[in-house]
Amino acid sequence: MSCDGMKILLSGLIDGELDAGQKKSAESHIVFCGGCREEYARLLKLKEVTDDMKYFDLPDKLWAGYWQGIYRRIERGIGWFLLSLGAAVIIAFGAWRFLNDFILDPRISVFLKIGVGALLSGLIILLVSIIRERLFIRKHDRYDEVEI
Repeated sequence: MSCDGMKILLSGLIDGELDAGQKKSAESHIVFCGGCREEYARLLKLKEVTDDMKYFDLPDKLWAGYWQGIYRRIERGIGWFLLSLGAAVIIAFGAWRFLNDFILDPRISVFLKIGVGALLSGLIILLVSIIRERLFIRKHDRYDEVEI
């Protein structure tokens, strides 16, 4: 087998993913080819280094302190206020345009206006119902104080 083909098999050899025939062929090639032997040694060293790597976990007290911090509360409060303000402005503008361009337009049939009104009313009622339910669940979450 050529060195180019062998270099593809070297990772499989290191990870133990080759069948018996491929493994024997790769091992015998490494014995006679210095370039592939060096590549194999380099990949083995890389595997050793990556196997020894450990993730650094922050202490739970540090995370708990962060999530309870005043900065987080202020930051989220401002974010929600600005999001709500922007949504209210956009909804008000859309409602005004909808009223002017659709509801007050005499060319559009009353039947279509009633249908669109019913559709929008149902959508708004369902949206408000989902939001109320999510807020209730969030307020009464029995696992809120549980620390993992």
